[in-house]
Amino acid sequence: MWRGVQWAFLGLGSNLESRLDHLQSAVEALDAHGGNRVDAVSSVYETDPVGGPEQGPYLNLVVRLATLLSPRRLLGVCQDVEASLGRQRAVRWGPRTIDVDILLYGSRTVRRRNLEIPHPRLIQRPFALVPLMEVAPGLKLPDGRSVASVLAKLAPIEGVTMVGSQVHGPDAAAQ
Repeated sequence: MWRGVQWAFLGLGSNLESRLDHLQSAVEALDAHGGNRVDAVSSVYETDPVGGPEQGPYLNLVVRLATLLSPRRLLGVCQDVEASLGRQRAVRWGPRTIDVDILLYGSRTVRRRNLEIPHPRLIQRPFALVPLMEVAPGLKLPDGRSVASVLAKLAPIEGVTMVGSQVHGPDAAAQ
């Protein structure tokens, strides 16, 4: 393992065009960036859109990422991946080819103008918590709460349906 590595958890979502292709391309681009290694990819979940205009359902997943990048540099990589896959920011919470959010970065808490970690709405979003639990079942949030306990408070969980494991990390693609 790399010296000085941090574990980051990224939420990926897509609801335009070839949703699975966008998710797979984003996973590959995140791994290809120097200083990152995709360690695990959750199953894919179809989810209802939250907020914003009327739009189609999303496919969501969570990536566990080993990174040497600072939170701010990792945010820049996430935004570069979004731009490379045609992300348009015309409407807040609108449809998108890809969305890449930093959900957690180790046990760190970051509060900056353009970056909040943990993601400010993580504990309200089953579409992020369900796949997060899958790639890190015993994970605790920086405040000490377990992801499982936060998710349990949102029960019953509706609008989050596992559709399979079609998106793979780079090691799986080589096999």
